[in-house]
Amino acid sequence: MSMELYIYSPDIELQGVIDGYSSLRWRRRYFEPGEFELHCKAPAENIAMLQEGSIIHRVDRKEAGIIEGVTIAAADTGGDEITATGRMGSSMLDRRIITPTINFSGKVEDAMRKAVSDNAITARPLPHLILGTAAGLTPTCSFQATGKTVLAVCEALGKAAPLGFRVRLDVPNKQWIFEVYGGTDHSVVQTVNPWVVFSGENQNINNPSYMRDSTGCANYAYVAGEGEGSARVIVEVDRAGGEPRRELWVDARDLQKGDLSDDDYKAQLTQRGLEKLAEARKSESFSADAVDTGNFAYRADWDLGDIVSFEKWGIRIDERITEVEEVDEGSVVTVTPTCGSPLPETLDLGDDV
Repeated sequence: MSMELYIYSPDIELQGVIDGYSSLRWRRRYFEPGEFELHCKAPAENIAMLQEGSIIHRVDRKEAGIIEGVTIAAADTGGDEITATGRMGSSMLDRRIITPTINFSGKVEDAMRKAVSDNAITARPLPHLILGTAAGLTPTCSFQATGKTVLAVCEALGKAAPLGFRVRLDVPNKQWIFEVYGGTDHSVVQTVNPWVVFSGENQNINNPSYMRDSTGCANYAYVAGEGEGSARVIVEVDRAGGEPRRELWVDARDLQKGDLSDDDYKAQLTQRGLEKLAEARKSESFSADAVDTGNFAYRADWDLGDIVSFEKWGIRIDERITEVEEVDEGSVVTVTPTCGSPLPETLDLGDDV
């Protein structure tokens, strides 16, 4: 039986409820907005509700989706079908750019909150968006940004930290709430929290898949800032960790020293190097259809952002769950976590403007 989907207008006014659909794909992501795809019958009331900009809310999830695309067509089973696609609430941060320039040194969580507040709340506010309560997360950064979208900045900072972020829907108060969060370490290499191990032996996975790809990866960056020739400021960022060194050149001439001290400027160049190395890291991931058992229940014992262990084919990785895809086809619900780093998508905080 399908769950109820509450449909709201862009102003967070309830438009109606959809309690019958042929399929719903709900993909949650830790470092970037997730996405969704809904297929349902196309009576007039569904067509009226499922409009571009409308909000799809599941009361059992912290994320809510914003419809970006709608298709109506004849269904293979007869009648008409409407397909609504879009991304989760944090995608709205793609609508604002960083201007004027941000120079920041401090906690990554505070940096993300400043980027959002200065460019999407205090100035050029996005409707209904507020900052949530700070979680007090400890990773730090030093960065400068101009002209990039707020979303791109949060994604790059989050991947380098690593920290996740979301924009959560608060229906009673008609607000979108920006939050930064971190997961819990449930891997076998720690002793504080209960272990979560996805493996054939534990009978909690189906259809496992493992991927490893070092194409274009790098672990040592030379980051070049302002100046010319021998006077150019260059810092080296080493993330090799004992592995064979693979070098990367990062042109960060867009970062200007201005009134910064030498140490603060080099810290910003180092942050740029960390971000570029996060993009260029070796791709390694495990994914599988998760089977809830007494010890490993989704959202009770493990969730998006947690660090867990995957074991199969004599391979074990202890990595963060960066994506969870839920597919609901009425009688069958499949939950597929991806642990580790899939093939990277390019994120860039430099070189334009």
